[in-house]
Amino acid sequence: MAISRSHSIMSAHMDSIDDAEINQPPFAASAVATQQTRTLSSDVSDDANKYALTKEPRLYDETTEEQGCTKIRDALIPEEINDMSDPNLVLRHFRADKGDITKAIKRTKYAIQWRKDFKVKEMLKAAHDPTTEKEKEIQKILMKEAETGKMFVRGYDNEGRAILYIYQKRENSNIQEHNIMHLIYQIERAIACTERMGFGKAVIVLDFDGWRMKHASSLDLTKKTIHILQDCYVERVAKVYFTNPPGVFRTFFNMVKVFLDSTTRSKIMFVTAKDRPKMETHFNPETAEGCIFGPTNLREYNVDDYFAVPLNCSFDEEL
Repeated sequence: MAISRSHSIMSAHMDSIDDAEINQPPFAASAVATQQTRTLSSDVSDDANKYALTKEPRLYDETTEEQGCTKIRDALIPEEINDMSDPNLVLRHFRADKGDITKAIKRTKYAIQWRKDFKVKEMLKAAHDPTTEKEKEIQKILMKEAETGKMFVRGYDNEGRAILYIYQKRENSNIQEHNIMHLIYQIERAIACTERMGFGKAVIVLDFDGWRMKHASSLDLTKKTIHILQDCYVERVAKVYFTNPPGVFRTFFNMVKVFLDSTTRSKIMFVTAKDRPKMETHFNPETAEGCIFGPTNLREYNVDDYFAVPLNCSFDEEL
């Protein structure tokens, strides 16, 4: 699961895709604000020519999205279709690239290849059902990374989106490859929980209480993290909340925000005490973590309990 190429590989891999093979005009259609629900299919190969609607609002009308998805799928080879993470992958890229078919095809192909190269499916299997020594070693790495509760999924916002909490000051490892493996696992878990509730986008809460520059991730790791969220998990994040940000963090953020695209930047909200009334409209004050104005007596995170339940179950949740 080497990750050394995870930030730089994108442009090289995408540039290798023949534009002549995928040259399609961008779609132009007016956005609509309809919401429809349909159960997600976990087996892409059973119905590869369909996408499954979620509670996420449409960006375009149904016909436009159907036609756009068809054009993207038609540019994929059977192996790529089989390796898609889920039926909605092409729909998310169509929406993320604002109907630009050529760009959406390139980015879809990249995301599929990245997921295959990183062996995400194999990692998830190892995390919850290890049978070989290699799988047990992967689970051991993930549980070691997760033992301090620096990052875990707990509960849902008021819409029903899973919440991924990140406490950077709880960092317990400086092995970048393991950091990235753990990040991907937690993203996948947030997605699995969110999809069980009928949505496609999760919520991220990063708490900076007590944060100092010594807690900052390296620039290289920060760039890789941004790359993974923006290019490998397109349209998977609804909102990002920065809670209790000290002034020194804003300085750090100004350094790294140049790597964020405009869509990602628009999803970020800095949260301070004065925002409590607004946050209570987004989060249940009885079940959210204290950093987002929830109670301070919630059950303490436990890594063994966290890995003992299925991937689509958040911490301290009963299915």
